[in-house]
Amino acid sequence: MSKNWEHAAGILWPVLTEAAQKGQTLTYSDLAPLIDTNPLSVGKGLGPILYHCLNNKIPPLTVIVIGKISGVPGAGFIAWDIDDLDEAYKQVFAFNWATVDNPFAGYGEENTTESFAQYLVENPAKSGEIYSRVKVRGSAQRIFRRALLEAYEYQCAMCRLSFEEVLEAAHIVPWAECEHSQRISPSNGILLCANHHKLFDCGYISVSPSLVIEYEDDEFSQEDYSESDISASMSLNGKQLHLPKNVELHPCPELLKKRSTE
Repeated sequence: MSKNWEHAAGILWPVLTEAAQKGQTLTYSDLAPLIDTNPLSVGKGLGPILYHCLNNKIPPLTVIVIGKISGVPGAGFIAWDIDDLDEAYKQVFAFNWATVDNPFAGYGEENTTESFAQYLVENPAKSGEIYSRVKVRGSAQRIFRRALLEAYEYQCAMCRLSFEEVLEAAHIVPWAECEHSQRISPSNGILLCANHHKLFDCGYISVSPSLVIEYEDDEFSQEDYSESDISASMSLNGKQLHLPKNVELHPCPELLKKRSTE
């Protein structure tokens, strides 16, 4: 069985934050025994932490892990210009890490983003149960997106674009406004490509409770539109969303109605 690096990240997080609070660095050799691996593989456990910091725009915590001989982070460290590490250390040591929960605390040895997402797809009514284990927004968002990727078969619900890198999990009722159980609920989400996600969030495109795509200027009267504009937005007006096969994973009409009235 391969090692669960997200579980390893949950073990390393408090060790790194404690060292950062004290203004200390650590070596790969220091950390290897904590996650039962060798120094060369420690970077795999640091990876989830690195990307969490990048995605949440907090100082690059993993910069404090350095090579015993080189005295600098390994080649896998991509969060900062290697020629300006002093500023990275300054930000990490000055940051109040006590205000940030361990984003991987809810990951047991058997839990990964993928396993949580698969469970969510198979048991959408259990979204509150899963969220209670992974309350940190970054972790919850990763699970939410992965679940929608699976539910929508890796295709944008509006245009069927299938480049995974540009597919995003769009909330119907925004994260800050919905109930905790709805934050990762597939019924409060739609898988959209980056362009349609932005158009949806900005209100150019909406989805009716009957799951029909609506464009706000359905008579094309507001602007001079390019062919690409028409293809990406107005041409979708009146069309049905491409939906998951499981009806329980469809967008909730009541949530869509709530979004349209706010």
